[in-house]
Amino acid sequence: MKLQANARASLGENGWPDDFRPDCLIFDVDGVLIDSSDSFPEMVRRAVEEEWAAAGFLADAPGYSPRLNSVFKLHGGFNDDTHIAWGLLNMIAPENHGAGACKLSGLIPSPDELERMIRTCGLDPVGWLRGNFKETFPLGRVIERCMRIYFGEGQEAGVYAREKPMLRASWRDLPLPAYVFTGRSASEWDLAKAVLSWDDFPDERAVTSDSGILKPSGDGLALICRRFGHLSPLFFGDTASDKMSFEAFRRGRFAAIGKILRGAEPNFDSVGDALFNLIGWRDR
Repeated sequence: MKLQANARASLGENGWPDDFRPDCLIFDVDGVLIDSSDSFPEMVRRAVEEEWAAAGFLADAPGYSPRLNSVFKLHGGFNDDTHIAWGLLNMIAPENHGAGACKLSGLIPSPDELERMIRTCGLDPVGWLRGNFKETFPLGRVIERCMRIYFGEGQEAGVYAREKPMLRASWRDLPLPAYVFTGRSASEWDLAKAVLSWDDFPDERAVTSDSGILKPSGDGLALICRRFGHLSPLFFGDTASDKMSFEAFRRGRFAAIGKILRGAEPNFDSVGDALFNLIGWRDR
């Protein structure tokens, strides 16, 4: 069923100029279009525990948690979940904490401790980590393990199979032109399209990490607007890197989705709620 937008938007109620009208919709993927709360964090947890055990250390506690994930996602530099797994492993590696410390339970930081640990990290976490910690766990190897866990290997299903759509409608039913700016690779975005039933979404409407444009750069938003002639995008995101990408671009408006950016305004529990409250369009 084709869905229609209300003629009048309610943007003024959210502190935006009453005369602002978006001319397109740009979506982040994870936490906005796709519920990946059981996939990427699970990938990080398993990668940390498996790498820890493979190094001969004792993996006697969970290697990751939702609270640690929130800390990383509030830092604009940690948009890539494989970098999170690699960074966490090297920050807690026994070589960086003195001989004899090898139990995961004694080295996994609390959220407050993690926040203090990454406070001096800028937007280049790889350079920062290599400059401050011994690289006990090589980046390439950790990325390979993460990809095996996410995509699956042999008879073992990948954790991507746990993902769920957060928007039920087709991209064709949205009241404005729709685009995607994501930290996912093209192959990861293909899996997300299948979850959304957006298999016919045009490749040229999506900016993935394969483009070389990485958040928190605003270049992905700029590329979409330049390519398709838009001036006033409405960008939906759920993490600090999304908000920083918008702030770097400095055009249109940003809507925060979910719990991580609770201090941002406007903020909505779901992208469906955001679309209804901001432009009067209701998901089916």
